[in-house]
Amino acid sequence: MATPDELFQRAVAAHQSGALDEAEQGYRQLLEAIPGHPACLTNLGSILAHRGETDEAERFYLESIASDPNQLNTLFNLGNLYRRTGRSARAVPLYEDALRLSPNAPLVLVNLGLAVSDGGDWPRAVECFARAVTVTPDVADGLNLLGDALARCGRRDEAIAAFREVVSRFSDSPRGYCNLGLHLAAAGQTDEAIETLERAVALRTDYPEAHNALGVAYEAAGRTDDAQVAYRMAVHLRPDFVDAWANLGTSLGDQGRTTEAVEALRRALELAPNPIAQSSLLSNLLFSSTLTPEQLRDEHVTWATAFADPLAPAERPRKRDPNAPGRVRVGYVFGEFRSRAAFAFLETLLTHHDRKQFHITAYPNSGRQGEDYDRLRRLADSWKPIAGLPDDRAANLIRSDEIDILVDLNGHAPGNRLLVFARGPAPTQIGLFSYPATTGMRALDFRVTDGQIDPPGAESLYTEKLLRLPDLSWLYVPPENAPAPNPLPASRRAFTFGCLNHPGKLSDACVGAWAEILKAVPKSRLVLLAGQSVSSSEEIAARFTQRGIVSDRLELVYRLSGSDYFEAYQPLDVTLDPFPYGGAVTTCDSLWMGVPVLTVAGHDARGRQGMSLLNALGLPEFIADTPEQLVTLAATWADQRDALADLRSSLRDMVAHSPLTDAATYVKHLEAAYRSA
Repeated sequence: MATPDELFQRAVAAHQSGALDEAEQGYRQLLEAIPGHPACLTNLGSILAHRGETDEAERFYLESIASDPNQLNTLFNLGNLYRRTGRSARAVPLYEDALRLSPNAPLVLVNLGLAVSDGGDWPRAVECFARAVTVTPDVADGLNLLGDALARCGRRDEAIAAFREVVSRFSDSPRGYCNLGLHLAAAGQTDEAIETLERAVALRTDYPEAHNALGVAYEAAGRTDDAQVAYRMAVHLRPDFVDAWANLGTSLGDQGRTTEAVEALRRALELAPNPIAQSSLLSNLLFSSTLTPEQLRDEHVTWATAFADPLAPAERPRKRDPNAPGRVRVGYVFGEFRSRAAFAFLETLLTHHDRKQFHITAYPNSGRQGEDYDRLRRLADSWKPIAGLPDDRAANLIRSDEIDILVDLNGHAPGNRLLVFARGPAPTQIGLFSYPATTGMRALDFRVTDGQIDPPGAESLYTEKLLRLPDLSWLYVPPENAPAPNPLPASRRAFTFGCLNHPGKLSDACVGAWAEILKAVPKSRLVLLAGQSVSSSEEIAARFTQRGIVSDRLELVYRLSGSDYFEAYQPLDVTLDPFPYGGAVTTCDSLWMGVPVLTVAGHDARGRQGMSLLNALGLPEFIADTPEQLVTLAATWADQRDALADLRSSLRDMVAHSPLTDAATYVKHLEAAYRSA
């Protein structure tokens, strides 16, 4: 009859050869003879864990540890079981016990780093991965994990150095190149990021993460078509790649291909609920001419119900006594500025707020630096970046600052921190400036607006209460470097309409009406902004061709910046406001350049900005009630070139002396609204 040692050795041999059923039988037979045999319990646990029988595996591991608590492998294996089953917090003490037995066990150090990072303790993860790299410097995975943990701690330069070490020592490591490229792109080193990521996909063509990262880098370099090819390759290689679907959808939306964008974003959301991807979806749905305002509201409420409302605290901070001494503490939360005007708007607020009455804290969700941001920092009483802070920690920071009024400047736009607001860190929370719809959130108490953008009855379209300012709901800050308006171009050549708005705003209804305008005004031309994508611009041209407009009557210009953007208004006689989602800042830019804007009064805030601005200037004759009336108005104004020439010479002065640019009055009205809230 076999001895216990012989039974154990036979079972181990079967285990090592992959004969797991035979090994299990041997271990169980031995346990009948020696019930507390620790190694036997551990090995049997590993077989059961391999089969997915986690409860039984856990039981055997725990029995083994009870029999002998000083077993490195058992502690390690049970820790791994807990990590795999989402119980990382229970894995941590097991790995720590294993390290007391073997302080430099590299795999234990790595897995402890992974377990603490699962709980968000990235500084400790850095310590673990750094020790593992010191013990086994010849393993690329340790350096990759260290670089990622450093980046999560905001130590990007050190992270990049770690990834450079990976590709220097392991030149055939596609993962190292992918990680290095990702962080170079995040640091703004776009050209090197592209070169590095192209190396990653050359080393491994079936690497979806690298294709996705390469798409992001191409996007940053303005190579939108290349970016979309990279995203499509990523989802081809991994059809369930949520981030790549979301990136593809966002990119398509930025180039005006709204239908495709919505399809890609909905695909991402089918795969996994994601508040950022669904915010991007909502931003694209704003462009739709088929959704009713009520349907648009409901889409936003769906987002909030899924992601925001469940985060509401049991109790919000109490509102201060309005008669209490001290300044009202206002906090502004904002992301990356995607336009000059958005930056200038906040700068004007910080400049004109009455600091005897208001204390201003800025919470930028941006890691950007430079003179512009330094100027904002100097204007704020307190500057506390929240980029990289998880939503709960950002909310706790704001709550500890005892902010009275927390103001969101983003809505669902990219870079938003709405899930910070969802946690209710301030007693009063307000949406301001840019987003022309409800956020859908119960936690956002008010929306700043005016009586024309949101007339009586509009309340039903919002979860927020409406704070209507007396004049306009926002302020236009004219550019300092815009050229002076030139004489009316139509006096010398064919009449030219234009629109330099986001191409996503070119809804089918809008394109149809504008095609009719070109037919109603013989030989007229239309200049449109087409983003950065050649394929998207070709699609825009095809939509007009399908409506009988030959290509030589259409001019498509690619995304413009700085002085080039304002110069692009010089050849235009009249600009057309898209619908149902019209312009706001773009409308003001056109007016500042002496080019009047024809708009259709919309049914919700998306399409009523132009009407509000034109009425503030005393120009209601440029407002149409319907798309059909817009065609008639456009043809009428094309025949009134003397009147347009006179208006062109005086529009800038009209804007400069109107509520559109009266910063002091606007801020007084806003502060009064804050007090009433």
